[in-house]
Amino acid sequence: MSVTGFIGRVLLSSIFIKSGLDHLENPDPIVRAAKGAEIPEPELAVKANSAVMVGAGALLALGIAPRLASTALAVSLVPTTVIGHPFWDKQGQERQHQQIHFMKNLALFGALLAIGSRK
Repeated sequence: MSVTGFIGRVLLSSIFIKSGLDHLENPDPIVRAAKGAEIPEPELAVKANSAVMVGAGALLALGIAPRLASTALAVSLVPTTVIGHPFWDKQGQERQHQQIHFMKNLALFGALLAIGSRK
């Protein structure tokens, strides 16, 4: 494993670990968004998604099962992105703000796909 590959995995995984821990510590805003999107069992869904982010993020950072970890993180990004950043429902500055976050998540998704496709 190269040093740059290690650093890249650690940096990429850091956003998932931090977000997952934040959502476990303060789940209310995320649970409200999940309820608004009519997600069944929103509290459980938020806890499960947050646990995947922390667990798979740690595995990815450590280089343990990176294909599985990156796949799990990519899957967790789908509801996070669609529910958390619905720019199509917003106007003005809020639309721009949400669109930036939506696009950032697409970039993260792409990075995870790249890692998951490595041998």
